[in-house]
Amino acid sequence: MPFVSMASAKNKVDGSVKKQIMDFLQKLQLDDKNPGLHIEPMKVSRDPRARTGRVNDFWRAVLFKMDVSGEAHYVYYGTWAHDEAIKVASSTVLKLNLALGAPEFEDQGLPESSSNEAFELPTEVVIAPEPATSPVHDIADNSEHIVLADPKQTVAAWQNKLANSWTVESLEEKVGVAPTTATRALAAQTQAQLNEIVDALPESQGLVLLGLANGEELTDLQDELGLKPVSVTSREEEDHHIDQAIRNSKGGFVFAGDNPEEVRKALEASDVDAWRVFLHPEQRKYVEGARNGSFRMTGGAGTGKTVVLVHRARALALKNPNSKILLTTFTKSLSSSLKKQLAKLDSDIALVDMGQPGVSVLGMDQISYQVVNASSTELVQEAVTKVLGTGRNELVGRTGQVGKLFKNAVDSVAPDLPEKFLSPGFLEQEYLSVVLANGVLDEKAYLRASRTGRGTPLNRNDRKELWSVFAQFRRTNLMNQTATFAELAAIAAQILTSQAQRGESLPFDHILVDEAQDFHATHWMLLRALVAKGPDDLFIAEDSHQRIYGQKIPMSRFGIDIRGRSRRLRLNYRTTAENLAYAISILAGGEYTDLADEAESTSEYRSVRSGPIPTLLSADDRLDETGQVADQLNEWIEAGSNPKNLAVLVRSEQRATLLAAALTEAGIPNGVAKGGDTAGPDKITVMTMHSSKGLEFFKVIVMGVGSDEIPAKWSYDKLPEAEQKDALLRERSLLYVAATRARDELVLTKVL
Repeated sequence: MPFVSMASAKNKVDGSVKKQIMDFLQKLQLDDKNPGLHIEPMKVSRDPRARTGRVNDFWRAVLFKMDVSGEAHYVYYGTWAHDEAIKVASSTVLKLNLALGAPEFEDQGLPESSSNEAFELPTEVVIAPEPATSPVHDIADNSEHIVLADPKQTVAAWQNKLANSWTVESLEEKVGVAPTTATRALAAQTQAQLNEIVDALPESQGLVLLGLANGEELTDLQDELGLKPVSVTSREEEDHHIDQAIRNSKGGFVFAGDNPEEVRKALEASDVDAWRVFLHPEQRKYVEGARNGSFRMTGGAGTGKTVVLVHRARALALKNPNSKILLTTFTKSLSSSLKKQLAKLDSDIALVDMGQPGVSVLGMDQISYQVVNASSTELVQEAVTKVLGTGRNELVGRTGQVGKLFKNAVDSVAPDLPEKFLSPGFLEQEYLSVVLANGVLDEKAYLRASRTGRGTPLNRNDRKELWSVFAQFRRTNLMNQTATFAELAAIAAQILTSQAQRGESLPFDHILVDEAQDFHATHWMLLRALVAKGPDDLFIAEDSHQRIYGQKIPMSRFGIDIRGRSRRLRLNYRTTAENLAYAISILAGGEYTDLADEAESTSEYRSVRSGPIPTLLSADDRLDETGQVADQLNEWIEAGSNPKNLAVLVRSEQRATLLAAALTEAGIPNGVAKGGDTAGPDKITVMTMHSSKGLEFFKVIVMGVGSDEIPAKWSYDKLPEAEQKDALLRERSLLYVAATRARDELVLTKVL
């Protein structure tokens, strides 16, 4: 039976034709000699492999047929109207780029596209000038903490580094780029100009060129993309290399073989959900690779970390249907989003309860509850004693208002506590990161406990006073038979540790973690206890620049060793180069470290897309700001944008409610949404910046960047000085998260 592969075609056909294309390709898989398919070679063509096939009376598919070891392998390139299909098939060549060892299509019979003709070819290479010093705009009254660059200057700051060490000749020899294209690439003055060139190239060429222009080494890019030079001496040998490259890489192709279901999935996902089938080569490497122990994958917003995790969960389940796999993240709403994506990727994957063969998709608090709820009373009380000390806590409730309880504890036992310790945020983090993380049960143990990573130094008397507050906090919870979510995670971890010591099996064989930068100490304790140490035990995805909850804590403290098993995703698929540059500028001035306690950089991130330069709107007051937001939304809608693809992000829930009411009064359809959800069909989504995490929209307005809303003074001003730095980093990260929700267009507003 013939094999079929599908290229990530750039031509789009009406959705009503897709069913007929799918029928055509599935019939082709059964019998390519079926006379109804009209598989016909070209009378005159650049490539003797070229064929067309009849989809219906109007549409024809363009195919390239290879004979590999006696088997027919058809590569589907796209579908066009009859006459256009003949022209495409006659002028297009499926070839092997020998410099990269990658299959690619090349139009050898038509002139350059009109968009390329608009780019005037220079007579000599011109290196982009150094940008002028970027002016800044205050982001808030306390602008010494965060400043926001002029959007135009963030775009101008991009430097084309191709001219530093590359020539037209070397790009042709080492990358396979045609001389005319290489000349234009060397002369690109902006990333938008370069991306226009990259978009017209075969994927492998384009991605290598993009990396080189950002200063990366060719050898690193080849390793990242799974590329290496090859040599061939015959058409048969070239066909063999192309066949193997398509089977082994889903960068620009998906191999459906003789499986009709794979054809259906590829066609259904080709427009909106291309991530389901057309994985980037680097992503595929992380999806399928096996490792000796825990592995960490880092990457900025939009680099596809979640896509890798979802695909990897599926790959592990298919490899061993009896394995117990956990896909988890920080919150329940984000875990619901993961579950939807996994079901969309493969509806046949078994979504199961914890501890059963298949994939469990749960938030960390859900896991804590299920572990405790499934354990015997004796085992739970044994764990409570080891985590919280003496006293029988039945854990009948969860303590949500932790800050209020700490305030009550201070009022009861330490009313004269120094002001620098009075912030509930400080007390909660000290309790979580030092007391719970170190298993502290009494004052003596607290006096000796390690406080690595805690900014505010404490002397012996400080610790004594603080312990009195923590002890009172525990007494209150004991009296109320309640526990905090962090305490529950520590108790669940202790239960699992005790079960393992008794020789009982653990709930999971493999754990995949999304948004790991927001996990706190007892989350890591629980994760380590949920799975035994071994091959592919923990696969952790993080971006320290998106840490908007809690404090950073090195994973090594909890027995999670990733030395030598850590890699970075650098290519942004979602955010345009202009929006990405602006979002990264928000982080400037902050010092970030990752979960391995190493410095985190943004210098290597690059985007394959270009779009409008972000807009920064200034308003006289909040009323004027709301009016400008309404005007911008109306402008987008009148230009044809679907409201469901638009969002307005604000700092607080109160602000979201007030804005939604104002927009409704102005006749603009909208709704306030919580984390993981949108406002629904035909409505603009209004939500907090925190709630927007994990979502994306075509066009986004971020409000309040020029007022006291962000950085929110209440989030840091009562913290000890040493703690304020980390709190302000979280505020930067929150704005970075909000800015990177925009796929195409980003607008920010500020009140003067």
